[in-house]
Amino acid sequence: MFYQMQDIAWEHANILGFGYDTLKKDQQFWVLSRFLVKIDRRPTWGEKFTLETWSRGTDGFYGYRDFNFVDETGTNIIQATSSWLVINAETKRIVRLTEFNDFPSYEESVFGENAGKVNSPKSDSELQFTPVRFNEIDINQHFNTGRYIERIIDSYDFEFHEKHDLVEFELNFLKEGMPTDRLAVKKQFVDDTNHLCSVVRESDGAELIRARLVWKEKNI
Repeated sequence: MFYQMQDIAWEHANILGFGYDTLKKDQQFWVLSRFLVKIDRRPTWGEKFTLETWSRGTDGFYGYRDFNFVDETGTNIIQATSSWLVINAETKRIVRLTEFNDFPSYEESVFGENAGKVNSPKSDSELQFTPVRFNEIDINQHFNTGRYIERIIDSYDFEFHEKHDLVEFELNFLKEGMPTDRLAVKKQFVDDTNHLCSVVRESDGAELIRARLVWKEKNI
C-alpha cells in the first residue's frame, strides 16, 4: 500500500511541475515527514480498486497530500494523509514552499486533520542491530522510507501476524538513514492493540523514525 501511494505521489508531483527532475535542477528533493493511514479493510486478491491522491496545499513548510483507496462500489477502504518537506541537498535546510509559484491546493481532507507527533517508545529490551542492505537505499542514497515500515512490520513474529491485522499506523520520519548504518527496532506495547515503535541507529542511538501502530484481532 505504501509503495503504491509513494508512486502515485511521485507521478502527480511530476504532473504538477514539482517532481523529482524539476527539484533536482535546484539541488532540492522531497522528503516524507509525517504519515497517517487508517485501514477499514484491505483489498482482496484480484480485486480492482482506484487509488486517488491530491495536494492540500502548504502552510509554508509542509506540503500536505491525501489518499483514498476506493473499491468498485465507490467505498473508501483505506485513507491516508501525509506531510512532506522540500530539502536543499547541499545545505540540508528546509525550503519554504511559498517560494514555489502556484502550489496546488484542494479543500477536501480525508481526516480533517494532519498526521501528528508520535511519542518515543519506552523499553529496556536489548536491541538487535543489523546492517542496512543494498535494496533498502533509495535514489538519494538514503534509507528508503518504505523500508522503515517493512523493518517494523517484520519485527513482529509470524504467529502475531496470523492473529492480528494492522488497522491504523502513524509515522514520524526524523533523521536520514545511511548505507553504513546498523539499525534496530525498539518496541513498547502500550496495551494489547496499541504499540509504539522506533527504528534506532547503533552509532549514536538516534531514532530515525517513530511509529504508532493499532492492531485488531482477526476473526478466525
